[in-house]
Amino acid sequence: MNNQRIYLIKHGETEENLQGIHQGRTVGGRLSERGRADIRLVGACLTAAGVAVDRMLVSPMSRCRESAELLAAALSPADVRLDERLAAKDSGHLGGRPRELAAAEAARHGVPIHQLRTPGGESSEDVQARYVDLWNEVCSGARRTTVLVGHGGGIACLLLWLTGNGFDRYLQHVPGSAGVTCVEIGGPALRVRLMNVSPVDLPALLNARTAR
Repeated sequence: MNNQRIYLIKHGETEENLQGIHQGRTVGGRLSERGRADIRLVGACLTAAGVAVDRMLVSPMSRCRESAELLAAALSPADVRLDERLAAKDSGHLGGRPRELAAAEAARHGVPIHQLRTPGGESSEDVQARYVDLWNEVCSGARRTTVLVGHGGGIACLLLWLTGNGFDRYLQHVPGSAGVTCVEIGGPALRVRLMNVSPVDLPALLNARTAR
């Protein structure tokens, strides 16, 4: 039986990222010139490595949909659909505001930042729960290759769970623009073949691992 591979791809850099804005669900986001170039490079690298994508699941936020369109143009996945579980964190009134405000509010409430839940919003632990729920569903399916196009925070939360790390290691697991993770399922234990690899480093690493 062939192993299943799941690729986690963060959307490309956005104009809002450049402004230091926490987008969350409040701001859909528009890819910057670099963000579009990064995503196109990822698509080209995966295509050159012979990666055949069965399914692509995408966050409904515009920055992810734009990234998925660019990826799909190169990869031609058989099935592309939106999945709300990949959506950005609902940060309530903190969405669309400077990133540092979240840390200040967590300190004011005396809670770790990953447990901060704004009124009507969700915490990073909530985000982790829905990303893990989707992960388990994908792993239980028969598809051979699935691409998940999501957000840096959600991917970091999932990677913490996959690697058995706590939220104290969160920042070390956040991917950059169009960062790529590849996890292989099917043996006695999952194998993280690539983790948060930047587009510029992807060609050499991807070819080395797919050749094995």
